[in-house]
Amino acid sequence: MKSAKSYHALLDKITKRLDKIGIETPRTEAEIIISELLGCSRPELVWNLSEDVSQKIMLMAEEMVIRREKHEPLQYIIGEAHFMSLALYVTPDVLIPRPETEILVEKICEIIPKNGTLLDLGTGSGAIALAAAYERLDIKVTAVDVSINALEVARQNSKKYGMDTVEFIESDLFSNLSHQRFDCIAANLPYVTDEEYKTLMPEVKKYEPRLALTAPDSGLKLIFKTIKHAHKHLQPDGYIIFEHGIHQAEAIRDALEGEKRYKDIEIIQDYSRRDRFTAARLK
Repeated sequence: MKSAKSYHALLDKITKRLDKIGIETPRTEAEIIISELLGCSRPELVWNLSEDVSQKIMLMAEEMVIRREKHEPLQYIIGEAHFMSLALYVTPDVLIPRPETEILVEKICEIIPKNGTLLDLGTGSGAIALAAAYERLDIKVTAVDVSINALEVARQNSKKYGMDTVEFIESDLFSNLSHQRFDCIAANLPYVTDEEYKTLMPEVKKYEPRLALTAPDSGLKLIFKTIKHAHKHLQPDGYIIFEHGIHQAEAIRDALEGEKRYKDIEIIQDYSRRDRFTAARLK
């Protein structure tokens, strides 16, 4: 029989509370919360379930659960988000990296030449820049963001993994890059419309930075601005690749074609087979 004060009982209690507010995977999140407090992995948690919970841990767990019941993202509560091979520090100054963005990094690693250069526009937590640098040790990465606070988060993540090949610059798109040119530009820029923003989950709408989510002109203003000026920062035959909304691919392809500077335009789908990325090469 399990003790009423055991981690097993605490796990059940947290699971029920998270389930009650409609959390999609309450058991998993309950395990993550307790594992975080114990400083162990989720698989290792099984060895601690029969032990009694200290008063200190009980109070800390209660504080975390109350925050989650308010729909604060679990990643902000524990201060960490997993992306590819990395465990990234995250705060409400940056978006939480999405799993589908890993496809963008995989594409970058596939197309960028040996000893090539990558520009990550709107780096946020540094997820794209650092994951690409981690997978491709030969490349040099420059990551920019308009938010000083976001850049500080990205720099901390870079320091954690000792990635001295990644340079961080405060810049509104290309504004502080002078005449630098790159073999690949990756742009995961704000693309959510104001109308779409109203329908987002409370975890996103209440806690993630709106500056990193929404853009005017049907969510396409920053993407179109990037398309207009990117040729000045690409090497000949260099690639540009965007992450975007699932209904924006056609408009982005048309904008790239309209510039008459790009070739090999390719629309790439996410894990759910939705048009999520568009890539092109400079002629």
